[in-house]
Amino acid sequence: MSTTPSLFVDLAGVARLAGVKRPVASMWRSRFASTSDPFPRAVDEKGGRTRFDAREVADWLVRTGHGNNPEARADVAASAIPPDFSFADASSVAELEALIALCAQVDDLDGVTPSGIEEAGAELDPHDVTLQSEIAAHALRGGPWVGYAAHLIDAAYSPSAALALVSQRHAVSHRTAGSAGQLVDDAIGLVVGATLALVREGDAVNLDARDAALSSTVAGKLGDDVSIVLPAGAGSRRVRRQLLVDGHWLADREELAPRLVAVARVPSEPGDDVAEILRSVDEISLSLRDSDAAVVIGPAKALVDSLAPVDERARADILRTGRVRGIARLSTGLVDSAVRESLALWVFGQPAGDVPLAERVTAVADLTAVPLTPATRADLVSDLIAGMGSGRDLRAHHFRFATFVRTTSLQARSGSLVVSATRKPVPATTDSAELPALLDLAADAIRDDITPFEVAPDSHVVPRATSLPELIEARHLRRIQGVRLDPDLLSSEGLIVVTPSDLDDPASIGRTRIDQLVFAVQKPNAQLTRPGDVVFRTSPSAAAWVDVDGSKVVAYPARVLRITANDPGGLVPEVIAADITGATDGPGAWRGWMLRRVAPQTIAPLRRALADIATTREELVTRASRLADYAALIVAGATSGAVTMLDTNHAADAAPTR
Repeated sequence: MSTTPSLFVDLAGVARLAGVKRPVASMWRSRFASTSDPFPRAVDEKGGRTRFDAREVADWLVRTGHGNNPEARADVAASAIPPDFSFADASSVAELEALIALCAQVDDLDGVTPSGIEEAGAELDPHDVTLQSEIAAHALRGGPWVGYAAHLIDAAYSPSAALALVSQRHAVSHRTAGSAGQLVDDAIGLVVGATLALVREGDAVNLDARDAALSSTVAGKLGDDVSIVLPAGAGSRRVRRQLLVDGHWLADREELAPRLVAVARVPSEPGDDVAEILRSVDEISLSLRDSDAAVVIGPAKALVDSLAPVDERARADILRTGRVRGIARLSTGLVDSAVRESLALWVFGQPAGDVPLAERVTAVADLTAVPLTPATRADLVSDLIAGMGSGRDLRAHHFRFATFVRTTSLQARSGSLVVSATRKPVPATTDSAELPALLDLAADAIRDDITPFEVAPDSHVVPRATSLPELIEARHLRRIQGVRLDPDLLSSEGLIVVTPSDLDDPASIGRTRIDQLVFAVQKPNAQLTRPGDVVFRTSPSAAAWVDVDGSKVVAYPARVLRITANDPGGLVPEVIAADITGATDGPGAWRGWMLRRVAPQTIAPLRRALADIATTREELVTRASRLADYAALIVAGATSGAVTMLDTNHAADAAPTR
């Protein structure tokens, strides 16, 4: 009798199954080794990973009550793998996906012979566009993963969710996918919103042939009056399997509707460079008819940012078609395997009416530092789609993010196609003689919120603005590297960790933490921040934040600027942060940053004033939030009939006459 386990799980899988962090799963092995019910022993090692019998682990978790998943036995397949299977192997993953799709269409495949499985695949997919080849390949293996596919469906609760789980675990094993990795839900939601805004009744939507998650989500939002098409070829088989289990019908390309809306993701392959990405976008543009439209999402480094001359000419050629109606630069963190890379969105189409090419405009928006919340996505889509309208539509639309530029000027523009939304506006005046009067006017305007600070006209000498490297060389500043942290060590308790993405929304600082003892053991020489340290990053946009409290961990690639206490050289942390935010971004850009300075006697009162202003702003934001909540509750009460509003201000007018 064979003692080989039917399912294996490594420590990462144990953590997933138990609903705990990886270090907890490792600790169980040692802590319970000498007890009467120890953690199950390892059964083998593969690829440097210790593996366990998954069912023994699930039994132990349920029996001992450890972890956060009382249904571990039922969920075990979702975290485990069968023998000789690897989520890193694309052909094995394709066979498993085909088995899941087949199980969704054919009842009870467990126990069917390999030849029977092959026959079922051929009958379901006679033209071999979805799964026949993969099922045949698995039949040659002897059908070892049929039972696993069925258990995976049970663990995930549906064939569709099982396919999504397989796709996710495959993506995790291919972190080198870079820009071609899996999109996060917010990015998919933006593409879906833009697509639905373009689609009309009777249209056909041409889905992306390589992104199953994106394509299936778009398909799920389309109505019955819209046809779905996919290009033929090996690249679309995964998408076809997902659409099959989701119950979506695919139209033949011969039946193509009069108007097509294309949804595309670039790069199409991991490793594609900027030239190849632009070539793919150009092919999409050239394939569109006059009535067609398209939504393209891809790396900002190709679609928006500054390019080498040869690539810049290629992008300009696409813009010269006059079809690009909207361009938006998006934030980082939208691709699982390239979290520091910004994406961009392009919308193609013809403007309403007969608008000459020379008079066409394009909506341009920069959301580099703006999270893609549902409201943000809706407003951005509304702005971009307005670019498809007539001149009257443009004048009637209230824009939140986008501005409009002539398409011809975009074609001639060198450098970035968008102006950074985070860049500070140029002051209205550069004449210092006018500043005291302007300060008096501004002080009167805020007198109800805060007591204005005392200032007096002066003409003392102020140190000139100086480059950051010069200030470091003069020992007024120190530049301290961030700490490289293992994501598995992060938690919700312990020392606060400041990540580069936190600089887009400082209110989020404090959500990510690391255990103090773990940090001390892992990084014994790492420095914590001190009060007044400036945490900064250089990409995807330059951003900075002042840590007024200190004692935080700064995660690489974020870094710290620390002012020398006994020789500050006129530097003020808040001024440094203001100068960095919106400055030139990119690797090494910090060497060109110029930092403003003040007279030594001004440092302390300026910092106190800025701190008081910041506190007052926070209080005003809190008050505004409370007023918004109060207004929403009043409306809810009045519209539901739960309360009656009394017009006390006009009680006399409302009183009955005698």
